[in-house]
Amino acid sequence: MRKLFLTFFFGFIMTVNFNAQTQDLDTSDRITIVENMNKYAIGIDTKDYELFRSIFLDDVEVTVIYDPNWRGGEEVKFNGKESWVKYVKETISQYRATQHMLGNPMISFDGEIAIVRTDLQASHYYIKDPEAKTTLWGFYETHMVKDENWKIIKHTLTSIGSE
Repeated sequence: MRKLFLTFFFGFIMTVNFNAQTQDLDTSDRITIVENMNKYAIGIDTKDYELFRSIFLDDVEVTVIYDPNWRGGEEVKFNGKESWVKYVKETISQYRATQHMLGNPMISFDGEIAIVRTDLQASHYYIKDPEAKTTLWGFYETHMVKDENWKIIKHTLTSIGSE
């Protein structure tokens, strides 16, 4: 009987502790946040810039940190959705196809801002040289806020390698 009570008691405590850590961000919000990251990838890969544009706030802050093998390791910053979308559109125009594979989304929430860290592998197939391909590995750290929908307010792409 004592063993049964202790099993129930510790199970209850663990359940309460887990729920206390996750109650601020429900499952549907988590799914929507991951779907926004999927829209990010699909928007680029299909060159659907309206879909891509739809997930950002107008005043989004974006930082891209390239690895030394990709664009010389430079860091590029953008303020505002339109300048970011314009940059992506111009950059992607040199590729006949891209594929952004996302994985391992980890979401934290402070009561206002959800931060999702998402791993990335992106393959780029060139228009001018059908045999050429570049693959980039990295991760996104994306901050989202919820008004009516979850929108990206800050986004950082960190490239950790490419070939």
